Amino acid sequence: MKNTKVLVITYGYFGDIAFASSLAEFLKKEYDTVDYLIGFPQMRKLINNNPFINKVFVPPNPGPAPSTSVEFQLTYSKVIQLGPLSFTKPPVVEYKQQAGIKDKSPEYKLYTDPDLDSAVQTLFTDLPKNKKVIAVMNNWKEKTFTFTEEQYKAGIDVPNLGYGGAHRDTDKIISVLSDYFTILTVGVDGSNQHQTVNTDDYDSKSILFETSIMKYCNAFVGAEGGLCNLAAGVGTSTIITGDFIHQLYGWNGVIKKINEPKLGPENYFKEGKHKTLDPYLSDEQVVEQIKLLL
Repeated sequence: MKNTKVLVITYGYFGDIAFASSLAEFLKKEYDTVDYLIGFPQMRKLINNNPFINKVFVPPNPGPAPSTSVEFQLTYSKVIQLGPLSFTKPPVVEYKQQAGIKDKSPEYKLYTDPDLDSAVQTLFTDLPKNKKVIAVMNNWKEKTFTFTEEQYKAGIDVPNLGYGGAHRDTDKIISVLSDYFTILTVGVDGSNQHQTVNTDDYDSKSILFETSIMKYCNAFVGAEGGLCNLAAGVGTSTIITGDFIHQLYGWNGVIKKINEPKLGPENYFKEGKHKTLDPYLSDEQVVEQIKLLL
């Protein structure tokens, strides 16, 4: 029997790659070999842990739009080139449509490293037993905005600070939450995780290791983005501040204007364990909502 092979070329960043990995289970029913070409080496092992994926390739120059030679692509029975997302429907649903897959489930699953899972479980034995453990993203502040509904409607954007002219005081929020929960920070200092390109997979700050950490936390708290979507992919509850989504992609957003942007795990999973907070909440209200939910 001829070996049929399909190559999926992803588009986008860490969360997008995670969403795209969900296609493999359906493609495996039609093809003997399912390979992926992704744009960032940090995600290679996490994606290769997927039992429906055979090999994961990464180009020499990392980036959101990986490319490969035509000769390489010709070794496959089919090449699926994924494109940008519209955010008007759940990402997994949109990727399935791009790939010609009829299933319409918006959910996805990520597979962690067993050795790192064991290491994390050992680390967690030293944490206080009377407190739930929360993973909080390191760069949460940069991805938050404080604005009232009136300020959002007015649409006067202050560069880097949003319609309200300020980021949330996440340090204060975390300080208050630490009285009730054990806080673990995940992600890197600065604006994004992409600077970890040379981090070893078994380093405690690698994507692979931190995904295992988030897997054993009671919840992830932060803004919509790669880390949030990785946490949801391993089954961890997420609480995200909706101001980031609203500021960028809401009906009066600065990047796109979408009436109901389908962003955040609340839109991807049906079991009700994920929550996107009202974008107009004050910092004090955010704290109270997190306490209430947990």
